[in-house]
Parts: sequence; structure tokens; C-alpha cells
Amino acid sequence: MYIVGAIIWIVCLILNIKIAQNKGRSVAAWVVLSIFFSWIALIINLLLPPKR
Repeated sequence: MYIVGAIIWIVCLILNIKIAQNKGRSVAAWVVLSIFFSWIALIINLLLPPKR
């Protein structure tokens, strides 16, 4: 069960990095947020408009 949770956490982390890059946001900030709030940070990152 822990393996499934770890895989979901890693997928959320990678998606947050890709989305932050595409939207022109700070990747480092989104990595930190994703470490602590994985899927919540992903949803927020998806809903925010691009900076460009």
C-alpha cells in the first residue's frame, strides 16, 4: 500500500514541475509545495492562470 502512495506522490511531483514550467511559475516553490501537499498543490497549480 505504501508503494502505491509513493507512486502517486512522485507522479504529482512530476506533474507539478511540468505545469509550473509551462505556466512560467517558480519550479522550486511548486516542488516544495508538492512535497507537503501533493495533490492539493497539483489542483491549485492547474487552476492558476499562466504568468506570461
